[in-house]
Amino acid sequence: MCGNLRVIYLHNNSISKIENLHFGTNITHLYLQHNNISKIENLDCLQNLTSLFLGYNNIAVIEGLGNLENLTELHVERQKISAGESLYFDPKSCHNLTMSLKVLNVAGNRMKTLKDINNFERLESCDARCNSIEDVKDLTETVQSLRKLKQLFLQGNPVTKYYRYRENIIANSDSLDSYLTECLDDKDISSVCRKFMKNFKIERHLQQTTKQSKMTLSDDITSSLNLPPAFKRSVTRAILQNSGPKLSVSVTSASGQLHPQIFPSWKSVSSIRGLRDSHFTPRPLWRSSSRGRPSLTFAAASENTIALPPI
Repeated sequence: MCGNLRVIYLHNNSISKIENLHFGTNITHLYLQHNNISKIENLDCLQNLTSLFLGYNNIAVIEGLGNLENLTELHVERQKISAGESLYFDPKSCHNLTMSLKVLNVAGNRMKTLKDINNFERLESCDARCNSIEDVKDLTETVQSLRKLKQLFLQGNPVTKYYRYRENIIANSDSLDSYLTECLDDKDISSVCRKFMKNFKIERHLQQTTKQSKMTLSDDITSSLNLPPAFKRSVTRAILQNSGPKLSVSVTSASGQLHPQIFPSWKSVSSIRGLRDSHFTPRPLWRSSSRGRPSLTFAAASENTIALPPI
């Protein structure tokens, strides 16, 4: 009797269970908002269903959608979920929706992450307003995976207060449509802004890669020492600035005046004997020669003198 039925409006009733829809094999739009439904079930027979509206019910798990291969629009906003819970996607239903869903509305469901919708290949519009999303890194990973996303709404989430949150989203999305108005939080994205953020992201990535690949001697030495950051910088400056052959030391005299004393490099000291294994070797004191040096004598109380051996 209802073989040609395409749309059913059942919203604002007291329906607590989805059932008795086996006759509607050609239904494309099903409206079930503002009811008392707590579980998504008995929809496998609706093979041609493209739009499902389940907002303002008691649903905590998105399930029972594994066989709806043509579903392109899903609305499950503002569910009356128990305290401490949040909306959750069943993995089986999630897997099938990745290949078909284009519009998703999950606003007001205390969701802390959008990881469940990662890699939704055809998703173009996502409304996740008034949730509990606060991790900007987690959010940018999701945005990167949604390669056809053109519209995203996140107003009312803690993440929107993150420093440069909007710039992070723009820089990590290749698909948010700058030609559509209200494409990000009801605001448009200019082509100039998009180009600037893309270039900034590339430049920052190159700087980080270059910084990680270069390690100077001073960096290597200071990083191996467990020193405070300020002291590490001082050590680095000392390594770079005092690399010459001379060391300058300031000495305070009794009168309080400063007299810089210049000490020569150890290689220029006259006690150097020569090279050994390509290295300068200072002459040990006990190998000193007495050639050319006079003997030391001490005058005793008598007229006799005592000769001491050379040092």
